[in-house]
This record gives sequence, C-alpha cells and structure tokens, in this order.
Amino acid sequence: MRKLKLSKVNISEKIILITGANRGIGYAVANELAKVNSSLILACRNKSEGLKAKEKIEITSGNKKICVLPLDLASFSSIRRFCKEFSKYFQRLDVLINNAGIFTMDEEKTEDNLEMTMGINYFGTFLLTNLLIPFLEKSKEGRIINVVSDAFKKGKLDVKNIEKSQTKGMKAYTASKYALVQFTTLLAEKVGGTNISVNAVHPGHVNSGIWNFNKWYAPIFRLFSKAFMSNSTEGAIPILHLALSEEGKNINGKYFKKEREEEIEKMDNEDQIKLWRKSKEIVGGLN
Repeated sequence: MRKLKLSKVNISEKIILITGANRGIGYAVANELAKVNSSLILACRNKSEGLKAKEKIEITSGNKKICVLPLDLASFSSIRRFCKEFSKYFQRLDVLINNAGIFTMDEEKTEDNLEMTMGINYFGTFLLTNLLIPFLEKSKEGRIINVVSDAFKKGKLDVKNIEKSQTKGMKAYTASKYALVQFTTLLAEKVGGTNISVNAVHPGHVNSGIWNFNKWYAPIFRLFSKAFMSNSTEGAIPILHLALSEEGKNINGKYFKKEREEEIEKMDNEDQIKLWRKSKEIVGGLN
C-alpha cells in the first residue's frame, strides 16, 4: 500500500475503537488518530491506566473526543458488559482495531477457565468482534483490523479440542494468532458484499511491552527488544494504513506483513466451519 499521510485524511466524523489502547502499539495508534480529531474509544482492562493514557493523548493532541471504557478480554461477562455500555454512548462504529493481546510463560486461566493466551488473543476477540458487528453495520464503511504476528505461521490448532489443547508460552501464542488469522478470513467471507471489511496485519516486531513476563531471562529479552525491535509509533503505521487509507475499503480477508500483502494458507472449509461453531459454543453464543 502507498504511504498514508494522516494530515490528508478526513476522519473527524469517524468513531474508532482500539483495544489495549493504554500502552504500546494501541496507545501509539490512538495518539496518532487523536491528532486528526477522530472520536476514540480506548478499551482497556485497567480503567485507571486508560484514563492516564487519555489524559496524555488529550494534552498532546488537543482532542477531547476520547472515551475510556473498561474491557477485560479474559472475561466473557466483561466483554458483554462493555458492549452494553458502548451502546449507551454510540449508535455506530466505523473502525474496530483489535490490538489487545498477551504473551505469558505462566500457566494461567481466564475467568471462563480457558488458557489465558488463547482466551484473550482469540476467544475474547472473537466474541467482542461479533457483538460489535451490528454497530459496524450502521457505518457507511465499517472496518475491522486484527493485529496479529507473523509467528502465526508456526501455530497449530486442534479445532476439536481448541479450548484445552494449548498450554502456555510460545505454543499458545502462535496458536492464538493462527486462530485469529483464520477467523479474519472466515469473517471476511461472512461479511463479503456488505459495508464491512476485515483484515489482519503484522505490524513488525515491536517493543510494545507484550513481552514483559516474569522469568529469569526476561531482562535479557527486554534488552534484546530495545536493541533490535521497532518502536510502537513505527508499529502503528501499517495499522493506520488499513484502518484509514482509501485503498483499505476495497480490501477484505487479507493478511499484511507491515504494508505488504502476503498469501496465507487457509484452513479447509470443513475445519473453518468447525472453528466457528466451536468458538461460538465456547463463548456462550453471540448475543
């Protein structure tokens, strides 16, 4: 895609929701969008951290059209509460940026007894996105951007036992991103021919804070991250391209590595159907 100049994009009337917007790439995306006067919803697990991010963004941008709503993707009940709260303030949604995600080396469970990484990165995002579809349908041009990692290429899924087949660490992380990419292509087929598009983007290897885990080698990894990874502002660029560029409205069901489109290997139709049905069952339905 061609380089996007935000100063030339009129998005002052757009309503944009960003998950995990209080730090890292999510914060960088929100900060850039605020500068061009869009209405923003910062969806953050920790509301106080979200309010701090909002205050900083307001100072740097002068934009007062920023709302913070608490959202814990590790809790299906929290996701449903979030969507009800969202509906009190907004009638539509123009852009959904599913940025929030985690990487952990610990064996943790979500409120719904799912492995934490898969629960947040995939199942939480699956439910949130589906519940927000009615609001995106009311937009002239609704866009969904799923932030993934090229590590998805190493991910493996046992669809039949997806809720319990991943343990922790990199295995769970790559599987969660693989599931999210497959969800992107499947949802794209479901919304094809409508006003909604959905795409996935790997923003590059970014020192965003996601790798801050508690292990003896963590300080070494963080030092490596600072030396060799991009910063969050650079990571925000391809996300902004897909969310706002004129080209973006004609793109659906694609995967981008930064600004370059890459082919992905899709699941066969039978496995895609199984993935959707199993995911819907695990999250307790889509209402």
